[in-house]
Amino acid sequence: MTSPIDPALSPDEIAAIAEEAYVYAFPMMIAYGFFHRQTMGPDTPEKQAIGRFTHFRTLGSPTFNNVIPWINTDTLYSAAWLDLRREPVVLKVPQFEGHRFQNVQAADWYTMNFFTRGTLDVGNAARTYLLTGPDWRGPSPPGVDEVVTADSWIIKLFTRIIVEGPGDEAAIHALQDRYALIPLSQFLGLTQPPAPPAVEFPAPPASGLRGRGFFEQPSPEFIATFNHLMTQAAVHPDEAALFERFAGLGVAPGADFDASALTTEQAAAIQAGIDAGRARIEHRLANLDTPVNGWVYPLDLRGGRDRLTGSSDAYLARAVAARYAIWGPGASEVVYMVAEVDAAGAPLDGAAAAYEMTFDAAPPVDGFWSYTVYDAATRLLVPHPSGRYKRGDRDADIRRNADGGFTLLLQNAPPPADRLGDWLPVPTGPFQVVGRLYGPHATVLDKSYSPPPLVVRPLRT
Repeated sequence: MTSPIDPALSPDEIAAIAEEAYVYAFPMMIAYGFFHRQTMGPDTPEKQAIGRFTHFRTLGSPTFNNVIPWINTDTLYSAAWLDLRREPVVLKVPQFEGHRFQNVQAADWYTMNFFTRGTLDVGNAARTYLLTGPDWRGPSPPGVDEVVTADSWIIKLFTRIIVEGPGDEAAIHALQDRYALIPLSQFLGLTQPPAPPAVEFPAPPASGLRGRGFFEQPSPEFIATFNHLMTQAAVHPDEAALFERFAGLGVAPGADFDASALTTEQAAAIQAGIDAGRARIEHRLANLDTPVNGWVYPLDLRGGRDRLTGSSDAYLARAVAARYAIWGPGASEVVYMVAEVDAAGAPLDGAAAAYEMTFDAAPPVDGFWSYTVYDAATRLLVPHPSGRYKRGDRDADIRRNADGGFTLLLQNAPPPADRLGDWLPVPTGPFQVVGRLYGPHATVLDKSYSPPPLVVRPLRT
C-alpha cells in the first residue's frame, strides 16, 4: 500500500507540518467529541437534538448539569446544534422587557465565535437572524434583521438569560420557549430543498476520550479524523496555502488516510510533530497571562475569523481557547477572571484558611458580575450545605461600606449572622474562584482595573 505522505518531504519537514496540522485540528476534535456525545451518545443532561433547542431550566448546581467545567450559575442556557447543509435556519429571538441581560452566541466547527448579539450591542427588542452555511448565496429574506454566515455547515448555538433572583426561573422558561429555529423554506412558505447525502459520524476512538465528551487523538490517525471533520467546514480562501502544505501529509477534506501505510520513519516524524504541538498547547495553557493580584484573565484567546492572520500563534490561541474553556464568549462580552492563589501566591485551600476580597467599588461593567467557587482540579461545583456557590451584583444582602465598597468573605464554615450576606462558601480543600464580568468597561479590557486579591484572614464563626 502506498504511503499518503509526499516522498519529497524529509522527517523534519513531516514533523513540522504535523505539528502545525495538529494545532489547527485540535479544537475541531474537541468540538466533535462534544457533538457526538450530545447528539448521538447516551442520554445525559446535555442531550441535544440537531436543529432543535434544548432548554436548561435550572441553574447549574452540584446536582444538575455538573459535568461542564466552570458551569455558569448566573444564567439559564438554551443550546442547539445546527446542520446548515440542506438550507439556512432562521433564528427568532423574543423581546425582553426592561434591561434583563440576554445574548445569543454561535460558534462554528472550528470553535470560533462568529456571531454574538444581545443586550450589550443590539438591545432587548425582538430580532430575527438568518444563519447560513459558507456556500449559501441569496438576498436577505423579508422579515430578517441580519444574515450571518458561518465558515462551517455544523454550528453550535447558545442563548443566555440572566436569573435576577429566587423565583425568577419561571419567567425565564417562558422566554426560552419563545426562541425559535425555523428552516428558511418553512419561514418563506416554500418547498424544502432535497436532503443532502447522509454523513456518517463514527464515535470518536475511545483511546482519545478524556471524559465529559472531551476528545483528542494524539496519534497519526488524527489525520483521518481531520479529513472527515473538514467535510463539514469550508477551507477559507485565506488558508489555501496552509492546506496545500497540509496536503503533503495526506490532509484533504474527505480524503482517505491509512496510517498503516506509513513507513516507520514517517509515523515517527508525524508522532514527533503531534507531541510538539501538544507541548505548545500545554505550555501556553500554563502561561496564559501575567497574574494581576493573583488573578489570570487572558483576553487574546477568543475571536472570529478576523483574528486568524495565518500565523501559527493565531491557531495556537484558538486551540488553547478550546482546551481552556470551549465556546466561551469573547472578551468584549464577558471577561473571566480565575484565581487559584492568594495574595502571597499560596494555593487557595478551604481546609487551611479563610480569605477576604475587598472591593473599593463594584466591578466596572455594563452587564452584571459574579464570583463563583469551583474545585481546583475538576473545575466543577462542590456540594456545600448552604447551597450557595456564588456572590454577585444581584445579592442585595452584601454589606456596603459608606464609600460603596464591600468585602466578600470566603470560608467553609458559616460566619457570624451579620456577615452572612458577604459569605462565599468554599470547600474543605483546594479551590479556585472565577469572576465573571459581563459587559466589561474599557478599564477591564486594557487591564488598568485591578481585581482585589484574596487575602488570608482568621476564620470568622
